[in-house]
Amino acid sequence: MALEVGAGIGALGWLLRVRRPLVLANLEQALPALSPRQRRRLGFRAARNFGRVVAEFVRFSGHDRSRLEKYVTMHGLEHIRAALEKGHGTIVVTAHVGSWALYVTALASSGIPSALLVGKQHNEKVDAFILAIPGDAVQFISKGRGAPRDILRALKENRAVVMVADQHSGPRGEMAPFLGRPASTLPLPGAIAARHGTPICVLAGHRVTRGTHRVDITPLELPGSGDEDVRRHEITVRCNQAIGEMILAHPDQYFWYHRRWRE
Repeated sequence: MALEVGAGIGALGWLLRVRRPLVLANLEQALPALSPRQRRRLGFRAARNFGRVVAEFVRFSGHDRSRLEKYVTMHGLEHIRAALEKGHGTIVVTAHVGSWALYVTALASSGIPSALLVGKQHNEKVDAFILAIPGDAVQFISKGRGAPRDILRALKENRAVVMVADQHSGPRGEMAPFLGRPASTLPLPGAIAARHGTPICVLAGHRVTRGTHRVDITPLELPGSGDEDVRRHEITVRCNQAIGEMILAHPDQYFWYHRRWRE
């Protein structure tokens, strides 16, 4: 019932044109082969999915936490465990696809010591709500000047550091192709992996039914030795490519409401 109420609220937001022009512009950029009508239908489905995501976040922060294994099935955890066996931690790159906060919590609940790079929300209540979703299972690292230091500390503690790397990263970001157009991209995965040889895994989750999800974890192949700046950029390109593939596999489950491409 909560999922259907959430889907209804998401649909209402779409009908009220909440950020609809931005969603359609993003869809036109990412999926130019679709007709305007097809993009409107896809945007409507994505709005309903986002409503379900919000409902899941609300439910999960309270009653449903104990039933996480019933909702989220993890595949490929052995890749993260193999990386952690080396004792230097690993980076996990993901995107706002499916019900992303549940997947991070499922990772931690599977016995993987985890940390999550998070940005502070403008609304303090929203910020507190988002941070409450994983509970105590996940260590939080705030974005900012101290983030690289805190990430390196978490890696030294042999944690899997999750970075949701699909949003605009401002003037300090690394420019790399994202769904067919250059975009300012989070530079930390590429910079840390290029300098320290830290392994990177890609976490791709999606909704299977209204209430169940599947998460697939795969290792990202890193470039060989060479100039550090070249390697950093190539890693960033490969991360964006992997994220783009997970988005295009389930475009109706992506959060298209973010202004990803900016001049």
